[in-house]
Amino acid sequence: MFEQWATRIKEWTAEKVGIELTAEQVAQFCLYGDLLLEWNQKMNLTSIVDPAEIIIKHFIDSLTAKDYLRGKKLADIGTGAGFPGIPLKIAQPDLQLFLIDSLKKRLDFLREVVLKLGLEEVEIIHARAEELGRNKKYRAGFEIATSRAVARLPVLLEYAIPLLQVNGLFIAMKGSQGDAEIEEAREALLQLKAEVETVKKISLGSEAEYRTLIVIRKVAPTPEKYPRRPGIQVKNPL
Repeated sequence: MFEQWATRIKEWTAEKVGIELTAEQVAQFCLYGDLLLEWNQKMNLTSIVDPAEIIIKHFIDSLTAKDYLRGKKLADIGTGAGFPGIPLKIAQPDLQLFLIDSLKKRLDFLREVVLKLGLEEVEIIHARAEELGRNKKYRAGFEIATSRAVARLPVLLEYAIPLLQVNGLFIAMKGSQGDAEIEEAREALLQLKAEVETVKKISLGSEAEYRTLIVIRKVAPTPEKYPRRPGIQVKNPL
């Protein structure tokens, strides 16, 4: 189905985010779209099923983070159907991508996507981010973390910041309430040793919602007590 959208994928990506995709990358996006719709019939991966909307609201929206990637080792927290991690990996093949989600069924889908698209250096991790942040193998192990539509910013920060190296960047992809979430997160930023570096407002046109990219830098090691036990972040945000 998505093959007939190949030209638009290439044109819209260049027009809206300034990324020139190769023929191979366009073909990978087409196959990703087909797999997404196929698997969506048996599990809830996305409420968006129109190909044009998938291209704008999932693929291109994910790619708005590309300009802020610094380094190559990326943790995509609560990746769901692979957003923004898989589109970023397609657009920047040298990324070392770690797709993190707590729902095994989603990870089965992602394994097929990675296999069918021929993506290398991708690790799929079945875990909660707050558990991973206490795992010595992953704590302070990433240069970049991303998250899209997972939780409010104070909660997200406790998931993401422990995973980052000092000077690593967390890219939080938020909607129109991004500024309000930054205000909510002042104490979390202080406690977790992180600072807001950049806030960018994004519009992908009338067919997509208003977006805010919040880029946060980890400025010092995370105190040992964070992240707290799973579930506390939501019940009692910093």
